[in-house]
Amino acid sequence: MEASEQFLARLDSLLEQADAQRGLHQDHMRQRMEDEARQADQFNRVASRLMAAVVRPRMETLADRFANAKLLDPTESSGAMCTCVFGHTTRFPATTRLSLSVSPGERLEHVSLVYHLQILPVFMQFKNMDQKDFALRSMDEPSAAQWVEDRLAEFAMTYLQLETAKHYQSENMETDPVCGMPVNRNWAAAKVEYGGKTYYFCIDECRRRFEAQAGRYVQKTK
Repeated sequence: MEASEQFLARLDSLLEQADAQRGLHQDHMRQRMEDEARQADQFNRVASRLMAAVVRPRMETLADRFANAKLLDPTESSGAMCTCVFGHTTRFPATTRLSLSVSPGERLEHVSLVYHLQILPVFMQFKNMDQKDFALRSMDEPSAAQWVEDRLAEFAMTYLQLETAKHYQSENMETDPVCGMPVNRNWAAAKVEYGGKTYYFCIDECRRRFEAQAGRYVQKTK
């Protein structure tokens, strides 16, 4: 017994519906891929603009203020990241790495500015990471610039604390041989070479008194 025309029509209808559904799905995927490609292109344009006009110029300004700072060449890091390294010095006895990057937000229609700070060794609390999202299609460049400037100013305040933080400055501390006060070598008002050793002074008056009776004060320090 042959299948009924009604059954055949039902099968054909189901297959046509499946074909149509498959076509709709393919169209949807194609549209989605095109949208993502457009968003990726837009992100790349915005990221390049932010790095060139907002992030890197301000990082350069910051680096110029510190003799131990080196701004890495863009070829040394991701094109959407700007990194500045601060070498270990007696004034700033820590190795520091500061980065600002531009990355896609969790939602495709957003772009994220990301701040990351590493200070080694770690002897104090500080904000090591922050992030701010901006609308990709209507990028608010002035607000982005303000956020970057706020983070870099915050970094400067943190970094300058290395000059006074006890644990960082312990190796720089000396005792004024005249008054007995602790004095940081980097901040000493004066210093004198005597008997093959350098003596540091909190004020110039202590230096003058030391030079007048150096032997006496050296004997006291033994």
